Amino acid sequence: MSERTWQDKVASWSEEGFSAAEIVSKSRVLRLLKKKYVVKKAYTPSSIVDKQKIGPIFKFVFDSYLEDNQKEGSKAVEEINALFGEKLSPNIVKRIREAQGLGTDGVRYGHSVRMVNRPPRLAFCTHHLSVGTMFTHHVFTDESMVQAGKRGRFCYVLKGDTSSRVKPRYKHPPQLMVWGGISWEGATPLVLIRKGRNVDGPVYQSMLHSSS
Repeated sequence: MSERTWQDKVASWSEEGFSAAEIVSKSRVLRLLKKKYVVKKAYTPSSIVDKQKIGPIFKFVFDSYLEDNQKEGSKAVEEINALFGEKLSPNIVKRIREAQGLGTDGVRYGHSVRMVNRPPRLAFCTHHLSVGTMFTHHVFTDESMVQAGKRGRFCYVLKGDTSSRVKPRYKHPPQLMVWGGISWEGATPLVLIRKGRNVDGPVYQSMLHSSS
């Protein structure tokens, strides 16, 4: 059997008759046991003149980025100067942010299904999967609104906080509704709907027929 992990190695040494002391000396365990761990000193920016303000500034940066994780560093600099009278650079704000575990991640634009709608949708899909429904005579449609708004590529969140990456804001201007569908025969052409257009029953039916 191939030795793929250190556990496999320890097990094989034990099977070969090595004692615990011999196994420790043969592996890196002894070096780990003797290693001295040094607690890294907390980051304290030297550019903050009033050292009593370090704690409040750190808390302000942490709270403000939890509230708006796409805040620009220059804006945080202005707010710190206005609230605390300390002139910091965007790089210092970045280091304060990172020292508290707020790393850089990519923004994911989209939306999630509301909790109240998830059980019936899951039940619908599970049922039709179980009975083998092919949906050969159905058209599944959806629409998406695009409009001007705040957007960005990056956000600053705690490690593992994936939900804060999802932004409900739309990415592309101007405001326009894009409608489309897909069926057994393939995708439908896209329909562009202007703002203020009332999509009632007849309009919706005409869209389906013109796209089929």
